Amino acid sequence: MKRIQGTPMKWFNFKQRRKRVLLAGTAGIILLLCAYQLTADNQPPLTAAELQLVGQWSAEPGVPTRIFKPDRKFTTSTGQFAGHWRIDEGELIVTVWQPYEFPRSLSVASLSLSLDSIQRSRIQETYQFKIEFSDSGQQHIVNHPVDKAHPDGKWLWTRKTE
Repeated sequence: MKRIQGTPMKWFNFKQRRKRVLLAGTAGIILLLCAYQLTADNQPPLTAAELQLVGQWSAEPGVPTRIFKPDRKFTTSTGQFAGHWRIDEGELIVTVWQPYEFPRSLSVASLSLSLDSIQRSRIQETYQFKIEFSDSGQQHIVNHPVDKAHPDGKWLWTRKTE
């Protein structure tokens, strides 16, 4: 079949190409919007009680401290635990896990410990404590199950200042 010059073939190709560009552009915009929605920080602002908790807290000297960050992330000073936190109706809710530890060498023992770390890092535990702040904001008390260290069921934490 011989093509005759000036036939609507060029027009058809132009329409098809235009549809493809519009479709690719629309898909790109949708993809960018989805990526933004997934990566954007959609948390509500910190409440007054949450603002009081932000910082580094110690139960007693020589014990690892707990660090509550403004982005609601949680960690210990030793890096043993990580997680996220929030305060809801006077209750501190902390979800923690053990962070992944990279192998320190290429030895079998180090790689084995690193693989165990992967399994531990997937286990999340959530704790809920009733929390009360002192008037100065430098101490808070969380209700704790009664044990030898906490016979009254209260655990006193003090803000650590540098």
